Amino acid sequence: MASIWLRPEGRQEQRLQELINRLAEEHGTVKFAPHLTVCGIPDDLAVLDAAADYVRHCGLLPLRVAKSTVTGAVITPFRAVFIEIENSPELREFRERLRDIVSAPPLIPPHISLLYTLDRNSQAPRPDFDAERLKAIAVGCAEAIDDAYFTLGRPVVNSAGGGEQDVRSWNVIRSL
Repeated sequence: MASIWLRPEGRQEQRLQELINRLAEEHGTVKFAPHLTVCGIPDDLAVLDAAADYVRHCGLLPLRVAKSTVTGAVITPFRAVFIEIENSPELREFRERLRDIVSAPPLIPPHISLLYTLDRNSQAPRPDFDAERLKAIAVGCAEAIDDAYFTLGRPVVNSAGGGEQDVRSWNVIRSL
């Protein structure tokens, strides 16, 4: 499985990475690169040339997106503590167009994850992260993030070579 990501730029990427790393250390969970998932790529990576052509010519990047809130909830191990991003018309257009190009499934709400509830060693979901604990972590994250807007660019294709839940196997296989 692969997906298209937009990465935060400059100082914002660095600060989000530091926060993600700190949370992973404190809670015994996995580290990952900060990103907003544009869409998944179901089967055929041959569609990436068309996706790259769209990215080069769309004129929408980098996107300046607004932070709505920081949320902690038991949704999936990959949406546990995250920054909700306002789905602006530009962001929606960019994501929907790429979704159409790669024939991706329906999009989930735009967000930038800060904590996955996957065990650092086994990569298995951790049942000890209940709604109350995640909300408390989210409050601390909200206090640590003073940015009201994020600049997203640097579109990449991320591959989950060893499987979606094996975050250690994730790697960027192409820039768009």
